[in-house]
Amino acid sequence: MRIEYFLFTIYLLLSFWLIPKISFIKHSNLTIPETWILFTFKIVSGIAAAFYFETISTNVDYLANNAEGNIQYQLLVSNPKLFFTDFTIDINTYGLGSVFETKDSFWGYLRFNLLYKFIAILNLITQGNFYFNTIIFCSIVFFGHIAFYRIYSEIYKGCKLTILFASFCLPSLLMYTSCVHKDGIIFLSIGLVSYIFHRFLSSPRSLNIKYALFFLLGMTTIFLFRNYVIIAILPAMLTAMLCKVLRYKKRFVFLISYSIFFLLFFLSGFSKSFLNLPAAVVQRRADFAALAGANTDIPMNSLYPTLQSFIFNLPQAINHSLFRPYLWEFSQLPVLLTALELLMYQLILLTFIFFRKKQPIVINDFNIFGFAFLFNMMLIIGYTIPNIGAIVRYRSIFWIYLIVPALCNIDWRKWSPFQKIKPL
Repeated sequence: MRIEYFLFTIYLLLSFWLIPKISFIKHSNLTIPETWILFTFKIVSGIAAAFYFETISTNVDYLANNAEGNIQYQLLVSNPKLFFTDFTIDINTYGLGSVFETKDSFWGYLRFNLLYKFIAILNLITQGNFYFNTIIFCSIVFFGHIAFYRIYSEIYKGCKLTILFASFCLPSLLMYTSCVHKDGIIFLSIGLVSYIFHRFLSSPRSLNIKYALFFLLGMTTIFLFRNYVIIAILPAMLTAMLCKVLRYKKRFVFLISYSIFFLLFFLSGFSKSFLNLPAAVVQRRADFAALAGANTDIPMNSLYPTLQSFIFNLPQAINHSLFRPYLWEFSQLPVLLTALELLMYQLILLTFIFFRKKQPIVINDFNIFGFAFLFNMMLIIGYTIPNIGAIVRYRSIFWIYLIVPALCNIDWRKWSPFQKIKPL
């Protein structure tokens, strides 16, 4: 028996024993059997995703990441000092500027270097086995799902099954957080940050230094692996905080806050540093366009770092991030399945609009944050990414902020098939 198979068995047994005992899991109000079922589902989904990316998909990123991780593993075992210090090569070459650049930048290359080194450390146990790496990664990302479940189970009492479904079973979220990639790391990080921010909004006195340290860890990880997400999450947090503390109507505070952030975004265009955000968006779009050649590329209008150009491109950005792909757009089965998933989300939103619960609408402060964060990310994705496959992957980890509240606010009893069924 190869050693990694033996270690794989030991790891699974230890995980099933340890996971239910971890405090964060125990306080989720999930029973041990429920925790085992959810954990098993995540692991099995990860194995299925690994098989798909290894044998069927034309997306080679995951296998390429694993191969780069193996190279870093060889460096780790042969020259540990260089493994932990070779970041300085890029610092000496490119300096610490160009924070939001994707090439010729220390920060642009750091996210890949960290990912490869993370895989190399996993390889100390897995010996580079793609499936074993996937299993360990899934068991880590599992805590991101739990974080969102805990958030929404506190907001929506009595909707346990609905929240579990939306927290664990959204198809593209499940797919792209299974194998080792930046998406799973970002999902785990925003789950951690969102949970602590929810605690801050709902019961600030319950926070302590532990929460502050984990919040800092989550934000730092987001910055290191996908730094532009910080530009989306900070305004969303500030908006939610203002809605909480100001005594005006939340809609009014939300609109005023966004108007100010909108103004600051374009005023940053006068900066000659990396804080020139319109120029950063345009450059990121150009970097993605330079990768053109994939079979799901879509045409995009020219974008310039001006207010007029951003307004002109706004409808296209919203269309690309929220409504593509269309069912009839591509013949490839994976794209068709993605279009069906998007159609399902659109039907959920329509159902919410026409069959929502009659109780007075009270906008939860965390949902203000979630909606704002989702909207910000969809704009960034829509403005910068000219490829359907990349759009689907990048937005997959943010749908949860919209789908869970929509599902939990639908009055299923208004549908005749559900009239005799109690709400989930």
